Amino acid sequence: MNDQNAIEDFIDKIKDYLNTRMKLGKLTLIEKGVLIFANLITSGFVVIFLVLAFLFASLGLSLYLSALLNNTFAGFFIVAFVYFLVALIAYLIKDKYIEKKVVNAMIKKVFKDEEGNS
Repeated sequence: MNDQNAIEDFIDKIKDYLNTRMKLGKLTLIEKGVLIFANLITSGFVVIFLVLAFLFASLGLSLYLSALLNNTFAGFFIVAFVYFLVALIAYLIKDKYIEKKVVNAMIKKVFKDEEGNS
């Protein structure tokens, strides 16, 4: 009888342990999800303001070049051509350089606290 109670206690402790581990896993997953979501929101705001700053700087450069060349359209076409060249270069090197760095940065961001906890 005493052995039976010990076995039941042991089984109950194993069940409690497994339930606790499952809850910990869920909470860890939720924490990582919330961190990723918060990072996306804050990064989104930064990207929006950077795009706006870039847009107005591009507009200013286009107007400046137009005034410098005494041709309303020339400044805008020059700036558009420069952006086209940058986009073409980015497209050509994206697989070799850009994609790997972005993936590695995201992995480091998600798992940055894993090294401290291990």
